[in-house]
Amino acid sequence: MEKISKDLGKKSGPSPQTEDGLLKSEDLYRNAFDVAIDGIAIVDNRGVYLDANHSYSKMLGYSYEELIGMTPAESLPPEFRHQLMDEFIPEIKKKGMVKLDSVMMRKDGTFMPIELHGVRFLHAGVPAFMAVVRDVTERRRSEEALSASEERYRFLTDNVADGVLVVQDGKVAFANSVCAHIFCYEKDAFGVSAEEFFCKDLEKRFVRKIEDIMSGKLSESPVNEYCNINDGQKFWVEIRYKLITWEENRGHLFTLRDITEAKVKEMATEEEKRYLFEENVKLRSEMKERFKFGDIIGRSHAMQEVYDFILRASASSANVTVYGESGTGKELIARTIHQMSSRKDNNFVPVNCGAIPDKLFESEFFGHRKGSFTGAIKDKQGFFDLAQDGTLFLDEVGELSPEHQVKLLRAIEGGGYSAVGDSRVKKSNARIIAATNKDAKKMIVQGKMREDFFFRIHIIPIFLPPLRNRREDIPMLAEHFCRVYREETELKPIPGYVMDALCVYEWPGNVRELENVVQRYITLGRVDFAGMSVKNAILGQQFLFDSAKVDPGLYSMLEIFEKQYIKRILDQFNWKRGKTSAYLGIPPRTLYRKIKRYQLADE
Repeated sequence: MEKISKDLGKKSGPSPQTEDGLLKSEDLYRNAFDVAIDGIAIVDNRGVYLDANHSYSKMLGYSYEELIGMTPAESLPPEFRHQLMDEFIPEIKKKGMVKLDSVMMRKDGTFMPIELHGVRFLHAGVPAFMAVVRDVTERRRSEEALSASEERYRFLTDNVADGVLVVQDGKVAFANSVCAHIFCYEKDAFGVSAEEFFCKDLEKRFVRKIEDIMSGKLSESPVNEYCNINDGQKFWVEIRYKLITWEENRGHLFTLRDITEAKVKEMATEEEKRYLFEENVKLRSEMKERFKFGDIIGRSHAMQEVYDFILRASASSANVTVYGESGTGKELIARTIHQMSSRKDNNFVPVNCGAIPDKLFESEFFGHRKGSFTGAIKDKQGFFDLAQDGTLFLDEVGELSPEHQVKLLRAIEGGGYSAVGDSRVKKSNARIIAATNKDAKKMIVQGKMREDFFFRIHIIPIFLPPLRNRREDIPMLAEHFCRVYREETELKPIPGYVMDALCVYEWPGNVRELENVVQRYITLGRVDFAGMSVKNAILGQQFLFDSAKVDPGLYSMLEIFEKQYIKRILDQFNWKRGKTSAYLGIPPRTLYRKIKRYQLADE
């Protein structure tokens, strides 16, 4: 028994070798505790520091002696102290461990963001907590820098002119605001399928193009696609593609540019070429040297060209813009085109664009519903309703503001329009003929006319010459107005001196002014030009010369007159000698000799 007791006694206490191993193990863990990069502290269940390693002391700026006996609450900012009592301690008691992000306050009063890992254990047989603290200041800075970088990236991608799209596994991984706007996608596009994001009309062809690019059948050069989204709006998009790595996975980067404006311009140009340069030999031969075309009068070369354009325009449904000075007869040209077109049985609706108040613009053009605004006592049709299947004549279209041009553009392009107070969308089938006395291209540069609006109405341009550039038409026009205003009285021929005055006057008011002058002549029996008598008008238009430098003899005076008159007629016919000689009634050889004699070609 004694031997057994002695043996048991020997076994009940640690051997010297065991104690030595424990000491070595304790030294090992102590060294690891002290050299750890993370801060480590041991706190008893009363919340008092029992131990801390060197890294923990350095983090907080306290010495080891200062830390022992302190509480963690003293090294926390006031607004974070509740975290210790409300989160850390309850959570570690419940689960035995905890992890949270917090902030500690150094001895010097500065704050340090930390990541805290806590675990409950027995320290010398007493319940305690061990906290492992990591300074995440640099990580936070990196995260903030990354966030700022992402914010800048987002700002840039949302403000570039092109749409930017990333597709992964058939789903949208990124789409900037421009891309979403192009395809009218108003929700967050992240994670949606490509089929949902793109309009159905585009999606099939778009996917095929992608497959062709990825298989090498197509290069990564731009691919133009035509799109037709759900509301019927048409647009064209240019697509560029590149294979990229996006968030460590393969993705497809697409940049998309809305090229609708350029495409519309290109189509307008092609349409203009098609209609303006299409030869119609029979009609052109019939039109040569015609003195009258409908209600239009003139035999000049300039008017023959206008007749040719009217024929081409009337055979087409393309929009027309008539350019010319005030009083040249732009509305008469528009009416003639309408009367010769397939729309002649429907309405011709003339609109003076400069006379419509801004507040009534939509009501006048698109109509309104009863009660839609104060004064709307009944439904009203707009100009587009009245001109349905007919012609809408926009006179003085240059007076429209860019805002009004935008509203008209959608209706003209086929996007439809709605009456004021009505949600129903109507489609217009009215042909647009516009007229202006302004330089439309100069207005585009000045920002007074939208380029897309210009190219939509400027399919077939017709330029009316001022009356001073077709003086040979003046006698015919004057006689025509005499017949119009004679009022049952016998038509007397216009005296030669009056006709001479009419032919040499500059006519700033063009055909309208000539009509008024002839009407006054028929009514009052006299002719005047803006307050000037015929005599003064003739004197004002006489050929000038310095009498002190020339021989006052009759022969010299006639030579001066002949030289200046021939020069004027040459300029009138753009120096086409055949037409000039025919107009003057002299052989071409005689004209050539006089040009050489008077040295007119050198002037």
